[in-house]
Amino acid sequence: LAIASVAQAGPSPVVSFGSYKSHQINVDVFGQNIPGDRGNEPTIALNPLNPANIVIGWRMFDSPPTALKHGGVGVSFDGGLSWSNSKLQALTGQTRTDPVLDVDSNGNFYYQSLGLGGEDRTSVFKSSDGGINWSEPVFQFNGDKNWLAIDKTSGPSNGIIYSTWRRTSFPNPDPSYIPKYFIRSVDGGISYQEPDAPLPVPYFGFGRIAIGPEGNVYLSGFDESLLSINALGVIRQGHYFLKSVNAKEPSISPTFTAKKIDMGGNSVMLLSPQLQLPNPLGGDGDIQIAADQSTGPLRGNIYMLAHVVPYDWIPGGDPLDVHFVRSTDGGETWSASTRLNDDSPSADAYQWFPMLSVAPNSRIDAVWYDTRNATGLTPYRFSQLYYTYSWDGGITWSHNQAVTPIFNTHLPNSIVNGEERPADKIGDYTQMLSDANGAHIAYTATFNGEQDVYYLNIFPDCNNNRLSDVLDIEQRKSGDTNVNHIPDSCENITVSGDIDGDRDVDQLDVNLLLAVKNKPATGANDPRDLDKNGVVNLLDARKQTLLCTRPRCAV
Repeated sequence: LAIASVAQAGPSPVVSFGSYKSHQINVDVFGQNIPGDRGNEPTIALNPLNPANIVIGWRMFDSPPTALKHGGVGVSFDGGLSWSNSKLQALTGQTRTDPVLDVDSNGNFYYQSLGLGGEDRTSVFKSSDGGINWSEPVFQFNGDKNWLAIDKTSGPSNGIIYSTWRRTSFPNPDPSYIPKYFIRSVDGGISYQEPDAPLPVPYFGFGRIAIGPEGNVYLSGFDESLLSINALGVIRQGHYFLKSVNAKEPSISPTFTAKKIDMGGNSVMLLSPQLQLPNPLGGDGDIQIAADQSTGPLRGNIYMLAHVVPYDWIPGGDPLDVHFVRSTDGGETWSASTRLNDDSPSADAYQWFPMLSVAPNSRIDAVWYDTRNATGLTPYRFSQLYYTYSWDGGITWSHNQAVTPIFNTHLPNSIVNGEERPADKIGDYTQMLSDANGAHIAYTATFNGEQDVYYLNIFPDCNNNRLSDVLDIEQRKSGDTNVNHIPDSCENITVSGDIDGDRDVDQLDVNLLLAVKNKPATGANDPRDLDKNGVVNLLDARKQTLLCTRPRCAV
């Protein structure tokens, strides 16, 4: 085995904001912060057989930071309250970067990592015990900006592992981008095979992978060839959606079709020598993609999300927004883009590093870093995470909601040539996954004055009771009369049987009806006369109990 994790530490430091708590991952054996270390580019996987088992990977820097980076591993068996940490195996002098995690239907975790120095290669480690112990690495390819996904559908393609990357040569990268490649394993990660033909977009990169309910494979990314350069950085040629209907067939060499997608703006690699950007030398931000695998009416829908700079942007204008598109026909056609951040376009705020995931009950969750509430002379340095969700396939979205405090993405400062300089990047990506109740996020923040990795569980909470709206309805703490997944208490609706006007039906309402039993109704719209016979009586009360949205409601 490559590594063995330490014992579960105590509860880790918590940063609270409203209903939500961010738990620090990169902690010592006592569950406390490690001063002077650094962590970024977090990735997350959830054990489908044990919801309390969460594994997070990240780029782990030593304390104090050196040129070497490790493949950090954080494991929790209590739903993210406490974490144990370790690091992947590496050769002497080798640095690890670009961590990506996923898990198969049997609870086996796979950790993809690019190793640089001594022997440059991207490899995959496997854990069959919840992330405690990891196998020796299995070589995949030699390339950069990799991603990995595992088929967890119920069909014959279940368990196939897919990966894509932007091919470069290390340690001396080819200055011209060459095609991004695709690889798969059909034997549980024992071996990997490349297809006969490369991907159809020559300079495809910075993408993600989604798998449809029938096992079709979808890639998102953009053409990395140069379009132009402006004050924000390097503008790329465009966003792309790639689809394979035969990658799920082990005996067939995978092929892909490509479609250019209008995301409502250009992709941009933030690049500012003056560091006047939220992530000055960070990557382009992966183009997010997700597919609905539910059994409901939205099954098979495909969604994409990206931060974009407006096509007609000029310095001083609104720099970056988060845009969303949807397809309901397997990627053949796509909707017009929707701007998800609801701040004013004149706010001149950055919405960046978006995350996208779809829950098994079809809820779409979207989160991003956002500078809208920053003040002072350098507002671009201060971000917080914002959240929105959709229950109708991305047609309508909830009001944007901040879910973390503000933090400075330019920390920690360092001394360069005798001068104090801010950090030039907070990594190239973050990740989010959704379950029925909410979303699980691995992200980087600087609440301790340094880059640390956090786990955050967010959820729809329209009534601010610190409980997911899904659980509110399931546990009958609130009704959902119109079956739209939103508690009745949060909507301006009339609920049949509700006498006291609080948009639920409980024992108080029954008591109010019984108090006027056998008396005439006050009119045609008397809410107590449920059978509309002109009299409030025991029959109305019995009908009312059938409408109860709360437990223990009886005549």
